[in-house]
Amino acid sequence: ARVAAMGGAAVATANNPSALFHNPARLDQIERFAITAVATSLLVNLQAPFAGPGTEQESGLIYAPLLFLGGAGRVHERVVVGAGAYVYTGFGGGFRNVDCIANGDPVDCEAPDSPYRIDPPADQEVTLFVAEFAIPVQVKVHERVSLGVTLRLPWGRQDVRAHQDINNSNPDTPFLGQAEQTLSGFGIPGVLLGVNVEPIDGLHIGLAYRSKVWVNLDGTTTTPPLVPGADPLLVDTSTRWDVPHMLRLGVAYTTWRDRLTVTGEFKIQFHDEANEAQVFELDNPLAPDTRAEFRWKNVYFGNLAAELWALPRWPIRLGVTLARSASEPETLTPFSPPPGIQYGMYGGFGVLAGPLQVDMAFGWGGGPAYTRTENGALCVDADERTEGVGARRTLTAQGGCAGTYDVDSWFLSLSATFRLGAEEGGSESESGEP
Repeated sequence: ARVAAMGGAAVATANNPSALFHNPARLDQIERFAITAVATSLLVNLQAPFAGPGTEQESGLIYAPLLFLGGAGRVHERVVVGAGAYVYTGFGGGFRNVDCIANGDPVDCEAPDSPYRIDPPADQEVTLFVAEFAIPVQVKVHERVSLGVTLRLPWGRQDVRAHQDINNSNPDTPFLGQAEQTLSGFGIPGVLLGVNVEPIDGLHIGLAYRSKVWVNLDGTTTTPPLVPGADPLLVDTSTRWDVPHMLRLGVAYTTWRDRLTVTGEFKIQFHDEANEAQVFELDNPLAPDTRAEFRWKNVYFGNLAAELWALPRWPIRLGVTLARSASEPETLTPFSPPPGIQYGMYGGFGVLAGPLQVDMAFGWGGGPAYTRTENGALCVDADERTEGVGARRTLTAQGGCAGTYDVDSWFLSLSATFRLGAEEGGSESESGEP
């Protein structure tokens, strides 16, 4: 919650076991042993069209828990080791009672016999999350230089419940059917490398690199009937989700008798290389594979933040962020954040009681709505998005349809850290301030 209150700034300021996620070199701040538990509630409201301009609807608040549990202990005057687990990232959303799905061109959704009408209305949901199990090691190689590495083992799950149009024998009569999918699995291990340097007293420079990992997901897909009146197909399915390379650089300076810390951070996530598309391989010649085009761009993220110990045991924190969304207009879907600039405002406070520190944070993130005035190349009927023949067919998912897209996100985070070390459970300056 301390990190959340400062808009994610942590690579040069993390001072508890959460450093194993942000910058393992910062585990040098732990004197003997510490354990941190975090519960963050992410609430998201999406707006998107399902049948072209004028059919926009809101998802309502979507709740996603982001959890962290980690501990670290000093095993040598220069070495700290630990372990942790956390929910790292997520993608998707859900819309309730969608009653019409079309390719963006004007259609008559009110007609009872409209092929674009869903009766009764049905929920449209796409959810993916990745959790990681992590083991960090930090080594102080010089009085002012620490290095760290975290070994990461990812696990992911993806659930889909949504209508899609089917490439049937009559392309002039679209056919919508409900598809359901549940996939999960482990991925290849990755690493997080970190450096922490204190060139002068009070000034910290942090650098962290996270390697790309991918998660191999297996499960089943229940496809819509290929022709009206037929039975659905239950098909074994496999896919892969990539978590991109990431680079973070942060600077923090502590002054005013160790009561004030100001920090800034810059981060790049290399989605351009990692998230071109996601291919779902369906093990049945009657069901085509599906290719979800992303073509995501690299994310550039910056923030500024401050922490002030207004009273000896009561810190207050503020943070602001500015970032470029990864979304590509030509592949935009109702479950994607809109392209363009996203920004956020965050704040929080804490209380230190002996070896226990409790923190709370809250924040908002969003940006201007994005409006497409024309359909993109992927916003066409299924027969125009299907390639190949027989068992080698691939259906490209629809995207880039005209309409207005928007997102608002709210954060509420609560964390607790228990420390064994200094007299009050953490390091203290000569003035006695934490």
